[in-house]
Amino acid sequence: MARTRIEEIREGSMVSNLGQFAQNSLQFRPSDVRLMLERVHSHVVKPRMSAEELLEVVQRLGFATVEAFGDKIGLEPRTSESWARYGLSRDAAQLLLALLNYRQRLLAAMDDFEKTTQIPLDGFFEDQQLP
Repeated sequence: MARTRIEEIREGSMVSNLGQFAQNSLQFRPSDVRLMLERVHSHVVKPRMSAEELLEVVQRLGFATVEAFGDKIGLEPRTSESWARYGLSRDAAQLLLALLNYRQRLLAAMDDFEKTTQIPLDGFFEDQQLP
């Protein structure tokens, strides 16, 4: 059976940064300079989400610790440990906050559905081990 790209990434077959840079540089356009500088600025200059803020977010997602969150979503333990200690880059923090916002909207929609239909959805999500 063919593996998905996510499965390949989880199994550690990601392209090396240097190899990926070399491959992408073949398609480099002058307009990419702005994007490249934004990435550097985002990772070096812009404020990070602190470890305390990250812990608050993962607790709002229903996890006791950053490590428990990382284990549930399939992160390598050293990544979770690093996040728990140093927080997240701005890019990663934006993604995590968007997921938290999505979860909150989903919970509100589930609550409205249950009030209207009297059919509980939370048990289904727990049985399917969905966040």
